Amino acid sequence: MPDRQYAKYVQPLRLGTELINPSFRGKISDFALIHDQKTTPESPIRTETFYAYAPGAGAFAPSKLAPIIDGRPAEELKSVGSHSHNDFDEVYYFFGTDYTDNTRLGGQVEMWLGNGEDAEKFVMKDPTAVYVPKGLAHNPWIVTKVTDPKRPIMITCVSLTNKYSLAPDAVTNYPYPPAFDPDLVGAPQPGKGKYTRYVNRLTLSQDIYISFLLGRVCTPSLMFDDKVCRAPLWTEFFFAFAGGTGVGVPTLADIAKNDAMSYWDWTKGMQHHQSYDELFLYLPTDPHDILHLGGEMVAYLGDEDYSFTEPTAIYVPGGTLHNPNYFKRVDRPYYMLVLAMTDNAKFHEGEFTPVPAPSTFKF
Repeated sequence: MPDRQYAKYVQPLRLGTELINPSFRGKISDFALIHDQKTTPESPIRTETFYAYAPGAGAFAPSKLAPIIDGRPAEELKSVGSHSHNDFDEVYYFFGTDYTDNTRLGGQVEMWLGNGEDAEKFVMKDPTAVYVPKGLAHNPWIVTKVTDPKRPIMITCVSLTNKYSLAPDAVTNYPYPPAFDPDLVGAPQPGKGKYTRYVNRLTLSQDIYISFLLGRVCTPSLMFDDKVCRAPLWTEFFFAFAGGTGVGVPTLADIAKNDAMSYWDWTKGMQHHQSYDELFLYLPTDPHDILHLGGEMVAYLGDEDYSFTEPTAIYVPGGTLHNPNYFKRVDRPYYMLVLAMTDNAKFHEGEFTPVPAPSTFKF
């Protein structure tokens, strides 16, 4: 599709093959799915998604064997327990894959924030967002329980930068926190509460409800907005488990009176644009087959349709018309995450211009 205007913004997620941790095989997907500037140079952010289907794995989790970076055993990292980024914020999302209840995490994860005596462990049993401002030490995060290995825990880290680096001048490494004890992994360890405000349960949307998604997409969606934690990122989690519907798709169903955009004639479908950039992430849920989405997705940018069956990211620069996002076929449940690069307390204050779905749209 080289002759299409927006084709460069629609790119498959790549495997994070530069890092391998042999100690965690059989517990977490061998590689992360990554969106970054290697696939989309224009993108302002980087994302990394893991799938944990057994306890014991994580980032900087204790391991018997050294991680392998670019083909070289990195023995020096076995003593590193956490790090901080000098130039950018991050948001970690921990969420589940049970389409019968999108408020279930499906296990337990712990994560450390802070350095030295201030370091604090947080034990998460529900879908959770962890906001990490630049300069704040974080990790390890460790999966300590998985309820059903067929329904893994997903971990997506969003780095708010277009120049992600782990070079010595960009990151500071720390040893494990003084209170860290491998024998206490999975157990509560009360801390000072200095960083509690950064760790919050993802909530169901309180101001966006698309009623015609019921029965095919978990509705309402999980949301990361200022009701969860004030941050320079807004995220909505669409979890599709049956095909034939989508966001901005023409529908004969009446939209509820209290729905967002209830004034709009939804039989026409809808495109729109905002003043800020967005990234759409399309993520599978099978940890053993992460190169296949689990169905077919059709997304529109302007009047151009893009159909794909593999994990994909679509970068949408501010001002670009987008939608419908059509869950054409769902063989097994998959996610669409919408990430808006804006102050999440001002998301609804931004420019929002709707128009009918493009004439090229077809079911």
